[in-house]
Amino acid sequence: MPSELGDFLRARRADASLAPAHANDSGRRRLPGLRREEVATAAGISVDYYTRLEQGRESNPSESVVNALARALHLSPDAREHLLHLRRAGPSSRAARAESAPLGARMSAMVDALSPNPAYVLDRLSNMVAVNAEGLALYDGFAELAPEDRNTCRYLLTDPRARQVFVEWEPIARGAVAQLRAANSDDLRNPDLQAIVHELRDRSPQFAEWWGEHVVERRRGSVTHIRTDTGVVARQYEVLHLPDETLRMTLWLPAT
Repeated sequence: MPSELGDFLRARRADASLAPAHANDSGRRRLPGLRREEVATAAGISVDYYTRLEQGRESNPSESVVNALARALHLSPDAREHLLHLRRAGPSSRAARAESAPLGARMSAMVDALSPNPAYVLDRLSNMVAVNAEGLALYDGFAELAPEDRNTCRYLLTDPRARQVFVEWEPIARGAVAQLRAANSDDLRNPDLQAIVHELRDRSPQFAEWWGEHVVERRRGSVTHIRTDTGVVARQYEVLHLPDETLRMTLWLPAT
């Protein structure tokens, strides 16, 4: 039976960068990445047990096995944490997340105080729950949308204006997909998440491809370039993840 855990392991095992250095010389490997036997050997577990994990017949590996798999698959800290979430995945309570709505409202005063620097707060689905005027202007066309329709992941993957605004569109858009998975690691079957995933799969081939790669990475900070009416400018963005991890604030600063 397919499982999120098994899908994740298969997708990460298929990463071409994991292929042994001698693989390209042998001419016998038909698939990128690692074979099941290679992952199992590197993790110090049996091939049969690893196969059961991929096939969904085992779903709760020990933390030591998770750590071994993370090393074998060269997982980042975010991806390892995601794997831990998957092994204990089950129906999760949204009671704590329900509290994010009033918290989002309180964020409005904070982002307004950060003007003239663009700033906004996103929820776990990348919906914009608080934004100042400069942050709204950063996403060309957002001001025309109802507040509940302002979703940065949808914009990056489906609105052609995103490719004009963000010079390094692909890494920004890929990062949005990786962040969407990271922010929802504890409940990938949540109906709200599934709704936007199904929508974006239908509307964006890139989203379907990148979501299928099971890349997990939380937004942090970087320098990127923005096209404005006066030309291309370098901007540095910083992301603050709030303690309960249901909201994150992004602040755009002049690049130093």
